[in-house]
Amino acid sequence: MDKKWFLLSIVSLGLGGFLAFVVAMARTPGVYKYFPPGYFYYALIGHVDLAIVIFLLSFTILIWSRTYKKDLKLAFYLSFLGFIGVALSSFLGKGIAVSNNYLPTIVHPLFLSGIVLYFLGFTLYALLVSKEALLTLFSKEPIKNSVATSVILGLLMMVAVIPSYLRAGDPSNIYIFYERLFWTPGHIHQFLNGAILLYAWYYLLHLLGKDKELGFLRFVNISFILFALLMLLVPVLYSDPISRNAKIFTEISYAVGLGIPMFLHAFNVIRDMRWDWKNPFSSALFFSLCLYFLGVFIAYAGIKADLRVPAHYHGTVTSLTLALMAISYKLLREYGYTKKLSTLTKIQPYLYGVGMIMFILGLYFAGREGAPRKTYGTGYTQDPTVLASLIIMGVGTMMAVIGGVLFVLYILKSVLMYHEDKG
Repeated sequence: MDKKWFLLSIVSLGLGGFLAFVVAMARTPGVYKYFPPGYFYYALIGHVDLAIVIFLLSFTILIWSRTYKKDLKLAFYLSFLGFIGVALSSFLGKGIAVSNNYLPTIVHPLFLSGIVLYFLGFTLYALLVSKEALLTLFSKEPIKNSVATSVILGLLMMVAVIPSYLRAGDPSNIYIFYERLFWTPGHIHQFLNGAILLYAWYYLLHLLGKDKELGFLRFVNISFILFALLMLLVPVLYSDPISRNAKIFTEISYAVGLGIPMFLHAFNVIRDMRWDWKNPFSSALFFSLCLYFLGVFIAYAGIKADLRVPAHYHGTVTSLTLALMAISYKLLREYGYTKKLSTLTKIQPYLYGVGMIMFILGLYFAGREGAPRKTYGTGYTQDPTVLASLIIMGVGTMMAVIGGVLFVLYILKSVLMYHEDKG
């Protein structure tokens, strides 16, 4: 069954990556006029939900399945149907597009039913492996330790929906309603992503022949869970979970509870590294670390509600995406889809990694000059710094998209050729 989760995650990433190209081009000077402004927000929502939320959570379940050796067909089919609903509503551009944070929403029965079905499947699988996760929560093996932490965080993320819904207010005020609904679960999702990123770093080290045991760091990940539990209090302690005081509380908890443990683990990963630039596992690990620290630096340097926000989270999130891409190459061989990796796998991490660094820096410097986020075109400015930064962003996008497309096509081609040979 884990092969099905693998393919679901790859297809979701591919579709979300295509929409990312549409979004980026719709912000690029001289190019944006060729992309319909009315579709911009649907593409943005589809990109985030498919390439970030569904891709990462589907791969997370794949990791759980491989670690705990448990299958639940019902969970997969529910999540698959949910994926179909989200993808169709995003591509068709039906309903009201709401650009709220963490899980941007399209107010349409197809999208909303898709989200419910997807997360129902996710919750069922998390419950299935929760006992095994609790038993390995303090394992000295970093892979088991981080996976167990991610399971607990996945359950807390879903529990957080309940108090958030109770504080969400009037559903007719759609932007505020969905912002409140997904604010706390979305923050906990970032803790979950952090735990999976640790898994990916340590797993890539393992593939490079650098197995490690955790000393005191095996207890560090408990801070993820403790601070995620604090997140659950936000809708309880604050009548408005997106008020200024509530946001300060969540952001401080996020910076301390996630940031410090991640730095400790990153140092543990880096100190024994021996780089092999021709090895995709080594280059992917290098660029993953670079992207993560770039995203973190942007956050700690201070950001406002401009393009520095997506610059920050694209750094931290795509660090995980790139690491999982490299792990996917290992799975291709393990599942028997290919016997030998193509030379393309050595080039792809550089294309994606360098492209994303340019993309992030372009967003960051445009944001520093006040360029707004979630905005179509460049008609809001004639500032040469902003325009130059957005051109850098556009070039980086092209490189990253090419890297992403090559990855997705290579994976799907290998799978299809395998089944043709078997047929």
